[in-house]
Amino acid sequence: MNGHDILSIARQQLADAVSKTQPFTFEPLNVSPWIAMSALQKAIRRGQDRLAQRAAATLLSTSPERLWRRCGCIAFEDIGIADLDTVAIVTVALAGKRFRASLGGEWRVASCIVSRMVHAPKCRAAD
Repeated sequence: MNGHDILSIARQQLADAVSKTQPFTFEPLNVSPWIAMSALQKAIRRGQDRLAQRAAATLLSTSPERLWRRCGCIAFEDIGIADLDTVAIVTVALAGKRFRASLGGEWRVASCIVSRMVHAPKCRAAD
């Protein structure tokens, strides 16, 4: 299987996951983007979905590029080889705003991948 096939499969898995997932309520925290980035990563590590969702909402409303970059980093650093499907899904979610719009929008995709990372097994070997 080559890279194109893998990405096509991951795109379809993301589309399926987004279509089956009800996004959390968009409820940003009243914190700086730096605190929100830290809270997002720590909440994902600790399995705290609500806090991770609120931190993601904060970043999406104040610094969306930071949200997507941080999600990519978290997928590789904290999930890693423990759940390669989740890493692939997060990676394809980084494809761009138009791609995310085709799946239902920025928040719908962000909420889905954040929840997926929260519940994924973790392996910090790459960190």
